[in-house]
Amino acid sequence: MSSSGREFPFKRASGSRVGNEMGAYRLYDQKSLHINLRQWRMLHAVIDCNGFTGAGQHLHLSQSAISYSIAKLQEQLGLPLLKIEGRKAFITEDGRILLDRSRNLIREAIELELLAESLRNGWGTRVHLEVDRNFPNVMLMSALRQFQADSSQVGVALQESDATRAEEALCDHGADLAIVSDVPPGHTGLPLMNVEYVSVAHPEHPLFKLQRHVRSEDLDGQVEVVLSSSPMARPESARRLNSRALAWNVSEFDTALGVLRERLAYGWLPRHRVSGLLADNQLRVLPMHGAVQYAPLHLVYGRMARFNRAATRLADVLCAASGRPGAAMSLDEPVSEERRQDEIVEREEGEREDMDCEDADCEDVGRDEVDRALIRP
Repeated sequence: MSSSGREFPFKRASGSRVGNEMGAYRLYDQKSLHINLRQWRMLHAVIDCNGFTGAGQHLHLSQSAISYSIAKLQEQLGLPLLKIEGRKAFITEDGRILLDRSRNLIREAIELELLAESLRNGWGTRVHLEVDRNFPNVMLMSALRQFQADSSQVGVALQESDATRAEEALCDHGADLAIVSDVPPGHTGLPLMNVEYVSVAHPEHPLFKLQRHVRSEDLDGQVEVVLSSSPMARPESARRLNSRALAWNVSEFDTALGVLRERLAYGWLPRHRVSGLLADNQLRVLPMHGAVQYAPLHLVYGRMARFNRAATRLADVLCAASGRPGAAMSLDEPVSEERRQDEIVEREEGEREDMDCEDADCEDVGRDEVDRALIRP
């Protein structure tokens, strides 16, 4: 019986001897830890903020407090982590090795606290969703409407973004889900859909005045408007095809449309975003081989999404809205390199099929197909 009168349902093991006899090492067998997470956090701040002054400002601590903690950390480890030259501190080789390892330690600690918060809240109070600007709006609204009906108590923090911002949000634990062109390293994702891109221009653009199939050399000296804020605005194969075109980089979709309407350039744009303009003959698809290209979008999970039932539910709804019901693979199964290569092969095969069309058929490509499915399944 314990001093409190309660009996333990198991036998206590004294020291680490029992664990060693069992051939297993237990983390709590270590008698004492000489360092703590707060010290490592200060070291990260000193390196990342370029010195003790910057670290103090970022952590809202005095420079002397940080200096003392780092000195104590070095003393406890028995290794010099920093070397002082003049008024600047530089990390040593041993310090760099330990710094890189300790970043994982801090990251795991943050994730552990986030997990505890998620488990405490159950469904949680909100889901943070980052969405690529070229994900079809009709699909997004359909998914959000369905999710709102199923989970009215959960809010969705929606942010349209480009690939760089979405990856940063995932890595900083800010995003639970993200729809992006590529799966960032260390994250889990699944293929969601392929977005169809078409090479378009104003009907009175000089390329249409050729009155024949547009060849690669016809693009020499022509201006191409490119959405610089969206890296997937032009597929890689399209970039290779138009490598000799002059580029006007713009950040807004409306700016790109304005350039096209003024007959100043041609450009690669998602078909679903210009379908109305194609139907009204305000834009036309260029009659050339490879005028239709495809770029993938993936649904990527934040590190803590698997513990958030609301996030997994929203992921299922997004898959269904994108025409992939039942596509939600295990969250422990990342997109493999082999799977990505298969996607690339599929897209290239589709592009080769487009290039086999006859010149006469290519003249009106896009106008005759406005009513067909906007997105290749």
